[in-house]
Amino acid sequence: MTAAVTALRSDGSSRLAAARAWSGSRPDPALAAAGIEGEALVANVRLAAMAMLLITPTVKLVVHGDDPVNRWGFAVTATAALAAVAIWWLLRSGSWRPWLGFASSALDVSLVSTALVTFVFVGSPLVGLNSKVTFEIYFLAIVATSLRYDARICLSVGILAWLQYASLWAYAASRFDLYDPRYAADSGVYSPIDQVTRLILLGLTVVLALTLVRRAQRLLQLGACDRLTGLYNRGQFDRALELEIQRHARYERPLSLAILDVDHFKRVNDDHGHPVGDRALRAIAGQLAAGVRRTDLVARYGGEEFVVLFPETARHNALLRIESLRRAVAARPLDVGDGRKLVLGFSAGIASAPDDAGTTTAEALLARADARLLAAKRAGRGCSIATG
Repeated sequence: MTAAVTALRSDGSSRLAAARAWSGSRPDPALAAAGIEGEALVANVRLAAMAMLLITPTVKLVVHGDDPVNRWGFAVTATAALAAVAIWWLLRSGSWRPWLGFASSALDVSLVSTALVTFVFVGSPLVGLNSKVTFEIYFLAIVATSLRYDARICLSVGILAWLQYASLWAYAASRFDLYDPRYAADSGVYSPIDQVTRLILLGLTVVLALTLVRRAQRLLQLGACDRLTGLYNRGQFDRALELEIQRHARYERPLSLAILDVDHFKRVNDDHGHPVGDRALRAIAGQLAAGVRRTDLVARYGGEEFVVLFPETARHNALLRIESLRRAVAARPLDVGDGRKLVLGFSAGIASAPDDAGTTTAEALLARADARLLAAKRAGRGCSIATG
């Protein structure tokens, strides 16, 4: 009994750890914004590719319309073209959803598998298993997942493609005599080692896609981050804010942001020098980054100003969290040498939608937070203001 309970707990812990790892792989808001741009790029390429790929089956249908392989080939390609149009239209209309990258990528590989299955049943098993042009579209679909900047999409869609093709091969091998010379007449002989090689290549393509994602994320972060503090820069923050504004409008979930200004920072530079000022900015940046959720975003807004974006957070909760960050920063004085300690602090202005009327745009939300930051400075600094 004890062993059974221990096994259940172990299984539950493993599932929880796996769920946390999966959730932890989710891109942060800045990378998610870049992923949406990647999804739009893939949608445009997919639309153009399907328009070109539709030419050959259309010609074959017109010339050899009595061949069932040609009829089914046209039907599958036409279906894929319609799906490409639908996804392109969804993105053009601003109807992006977090699941769309998974769904569109899974659709791409599933359409390839559908075409190969069709060849097996309408033509012969080796027409599907020895297909060259159709099979190679798997590689394009898997590599294209890297443009979403989400390793979870690469991995899940790559595994899906691998399992679909492996299942097709297993079914054909159990259902047909693949060594029958009749099947080799039009599509070449059956070679198990060739099929194993195809599965290995699919696996390697998944590894390549994951590598591209990691590399792209690294390059994106290098170009999107402030060199001094390591936080995101203003341009990347603006992209993420626009994304969250759209999400707020679509789902009517709260959205808050705070603009922070380091108190008396000019005095820090004047009294202790710019190297100490740089250390102070890095220290505050580290405290801010460590004190927010993964779904939040911290950026250096310019000079001694920082900004924190709180998706799905109402004004009251955003104020509580900023105050918690302010106390954490004040509790860790900066050692400036000779036994001296420099107590750091900041003032903050917070704005929230829909709590603040008229904050339906990024500009309006930033303007409201900036006005409250100014009020906090006028009130003597060292405080946060979220109303008025």
